[in-house]
Amino acid sequence: MYTDWLIDRLRCPETLNMLEYNGSNYESGAKVFKVKNDILSIVYPDDLGGDDAKYNKFYNLLAPLYDLNERVMGKLLAGVDMIKGRQQIISFLGLKPGMKVLEVSPGPGVFQKFLRNDIGEKGELVALDLSMGMLLQCQKRNKSLNVQLIHGNAQFLPFADNSFDALYHFGGVNLFNDPQKAISEFIRVVRKDGIVSWGDEGFSDNYKHERRKKLMLKINPGFAKPRPIVPDSVYDVKENEVYDGLGYLVVAKKL
Repeated sequence: MYTDWLIDRLRCPETLNMLEYNGSNYESGAKVFKVKNDILSIVYPDDLGGDDAKYNKFYNLLAPLYDLNERVMGKLLAGVDMIKGRQQIISFLGLKPGMKVLEVSPGPGVFQKFLRNDIGEKGELVALDLSMGMLLQCQKRNKSLNVQLIHGNAQFLPFADNSFDALYHFGGVNLFNDPQKAISEFIRVVRKDGIVSWGDEGFSDNYKHERRKKLMLKINPGFAKPRPIVPDSVYDVKENEVYDGLGYLVVAKKL
């Protein structure tokens, strides 16, 4: 189910202590993290609260229809070709064959075929999401892509420091309980000089469609949220306009 490489890097999300595999589940001290449907559930804290709890319920309910809804509404409301937009986003990352990549908040797995194409069969692709419903959609959609799925919280990543060559997140950070903590976690689990990237909804200065703008602000509260601050612990920072000015993607390297 999980490669030896990933098992060696799994950690308790509360203490960052190593985990022991007991043949069916993973343990750290008195804590037991269960595996169901070939997905390790290692969410912390147990009581999510705030926006994390609110939107997790929403995403679990919407998961089976999320991709269709995004593509149809993106075209009808915003005039955006979501498939081309997704390809463009992944092209900004600069991934290489053989890389070990963590995708945070993959949703139903719409980016995973592009990620796998870039890192090749020998690359390690791990995806973590707070929504079990979304992970089950990844599992259903991308059976042949060899994606290792983890049920966890982006603000408490269950991985050792410096584990990945690259981390990619798009869609969600604006609505996290603590976006800045999530980004600090993104950086923590990436090796020195590795790629750290995150993005979400956000109108660019060039976006001039005022009617569409007002409509999308009503539909999606993420557009009204400020962008997280780029920490000083990264360099070579590039901020990219995506989805025809409806989103942003930060790509940087870890100091």
